[in-house]
Amino acid sequence: MVLDYTLEDIINSLPAAESYSLPALKQNPLKIEYTKNEDIETTYNGSEPPLPFASSDLFHANIIDWRRLTATEGDCKAVYEITFDTKRSKLDFKAGDTIGVIPHNDDSDVNFIISHLNLETTADLSYSLSIDKSVKGSKIPPHIPVKSTIRHVLANCVDLRSVLKKLFLLALSKHTQNDKERKFLEYLCSKEGTEAYSAHILNNNLCVLDIFTNFKSCRPPVEVLLANLPRLLPRPYSIVNSGLKCDSVLKICFSVMTNNNRKGLTTGWLENMVLKENMLLESQIEKLSLTSNVCKETVPIYHRKNVSMFALPGDLSTPLILIGPGTGVSPFIGFLEEREHIKSSNADMSLGEVWLFFGCRNPDLDFIYEEELNGFLSRGILNKLCTAFSRVDTDEIKYIQDSIAQNGKEVTKLIKNGAAIYICGDLNSMAAEIKEVLIKCLIDHDEKSVEDARNIIIEMQNQKKYIVDTWS
Repeated sequence: MVLDYTLEDIINSLPAAESYSLPALKQNPLKIEYTKNEDIETTYNGSEPPLPFASSDLFHANIIDWRRLTATEGDCKAVYEITFDTKRSKLDFKAGDTIGVIPHNDDSDVNFIISHLNLETTADLSYSLSIDKSVKGSKIPPHIPVKSTIRHVLANCVDLRSVLKKLFLLALSKHTQNDKERKFLEYLCSKEGTEAYSAHILNNNLCVLDIFTNFKSCRPPVEVLLANLPRLLPRPYSIVNSGLKCDSVLKICFSVMTNNNRKGLTTGWLENMVLKENMLLESQIEKLSLTSNVCKETVPIYHRKNVSMFALPGDLSTPLILIGPGTGVSPFIGFLEEREHIKSSNADMSLGEVWLFFGCRNPDLDFIYEEELNGFLSRGILNKLCTAFSRVDTDEIKYIQDSIAQNGKEVTKLIKNGAAIYICGDLNSMAAEIKEVLIKCLIDHDEKSVEDARNIIIEMQNQKKYIVDTWS
């Protein structure tokens, strides 16, 4: 990352002070010893950290198909759908479920840390980790192996891109030789530097990679990183398809995010994997050789418990209001697919009315799953598709909130008829705005007071008929 200001400018803007009010910092209790052991193993002080919300074992899945869902031209995020082969797995999934994908840190990031901390000679040696018993209340973090290699830990166990906490910054400052750099790190940790910490660290999502890039003299012992870096956690992704219809393949949809000139850890890895294999396939076609499958590399995945109850209601006669901007529409493809599959086996079944609200920037660039949604419309599985396009000047409906308000009378009628509402996507504050629009619909079209309208939404939440699955 390159800061849009110079270190000198920041230092010169610091308030004149001999010292700052710093939080207490405990002595780092971790001690590491290296051995030249050919039989390298990774072991923990106890059991290996569990997979969060796991309802299955880990499965190494092959990618057997993929496609880009958005245009390659224009100001448009890359959005992909990839298909995993799950025939050999025991994954039992339904529409609305999620999987966890086990990521690993990028090789370039790992190599940068190793080089910056001068760990080239020890990074691949077997180590043993212990604690200094004189430091009371100390323990080895549960996600750090007591035996392994530094390279393995940096690649698989710690989150190198996590936003830096103040105590971590303070620990780093103790190993920063340049006085100006150390002074700035101390200021960020101090009571006096609270606003600066928010402005420079939190708002910019700065991580240890950024600190080492911009503070050249900050070179702590690796034990400081092991003691302070959080666990590299699995990333959850909504499942696009219905396992009731076909459980031999599993699809996910994702957009490739960029932060501080770095692509998303997992999404960037998945994108690189499929594009690399695509280039290989094109090369093989040119050579008239098609001996390899789509993706040789596997992706470790597992099925997650659906703790939010983001699933179709048991009674399929229940009306549905589905709200999913961008990639938030992806689990609703599974909802509609599952309803159609169940209906095909029960011709006399009565399905509830389904309205879907979708929003994107431009229908020519990022209207993902347009063909699938129109197909569900034509077959009567979806009753109404309401769209909003924020970057189309001729379109008065810019956002999903506008679309809901425009159809407020019909939305209110659906709610009165017992509809369940599902909201999904990268929404940030939009989830709250959508709730306010729905409340206003009840006020305007059902003559409810503000209090009564809010209570209706609260009661729907309590009954699991208003379910939100959002990320930021």
